[in-house]
Amino acid sequence: MPRLLFFAAIVGAVVTGAARSAPDQAYVYDRELGTVARVSLSQAAPQISLKKVLRVYVRCYRDKESFDQVFERRFGGSARRVVAYYVGGGDVHLRNGTCESVHAFLSGHRTVYTAGAYAVLLHEALHRQGVRNERTTTCLANEAVRWGVEWLGLGEAKALRARNLAFTYTRLYSPLSYRMGKPDCLVLTRRSDWPEFT
Repeated sequence: MPRLLFFAAIVGAVVTGAARSAPDQAYVYDRELGTVARVSLSQAAPQISLKKVLRVYVRCYRDKESFDQVFERRFGGSARRVVAYYVGGGDVHLRNGTCESVHAFLSGHRTVYTAGAYAVLLHEALHRQGVRNERTTTCLANEAVRWGVEWLGLGEAKALRARNLAFTYTRLYSPLSYRMGKPDCLVLTRRSDWPEFT
C-alpha cells in the first residue's frame, strides 16, 4: 500500500509541476513516465539503487505528424512502423499514442496494447542505461513490466499477467530482430539482471 501512496505522490507532483516544453515544440516532456521508467528498472534489478539508474526524459510527441517529421528529418526514412526510439543522451522519444497507452496502463486499463506500450517505454529506458542489443533489450523490458507492476502494489498474479501481455505484444507486433522466445527470455532474466548487459 505505501507504494501506491508513493506513486500517487509522484502523480500529484507531476500534475502540479509543468512539463518542460514550449508551446511551439513538437513534444512535451512527461515527468511521470520518466519516473515510472526509472523506478521500474530499479525494481527489476534490486542490486542497483534508484540513484544509480540514469534519469529518463520522456518526449511525448503532440501528434502523429510531429513524431513522423522529427523522425524522418533525423533518419531520412519512414516512421510508419516506429512507435519509439532512442538516439543518445537522456531523452527517449515516444509517439503520442504510445504515451497515452502507458498512461492508460498505469490507470488500470491493462491490455496487450497498453502493456506493450509500457514495455516499449522500458525498452527505450534500458537503451538509455546502456543496453544495446534489441532482442535482449525487449526481453529485459518485458520482464521489467512485472517488477514495475509489483512496485505499483498490484501483486504477483497481476504483475505476471501484465508481463505476459507485454510478451504477447512483442510476439504480435515487434520486428523479428527484437523478439526472443518467452522461455528463453525467462531463463535469461532468471540468471541475469539488466545491469549485466550495459
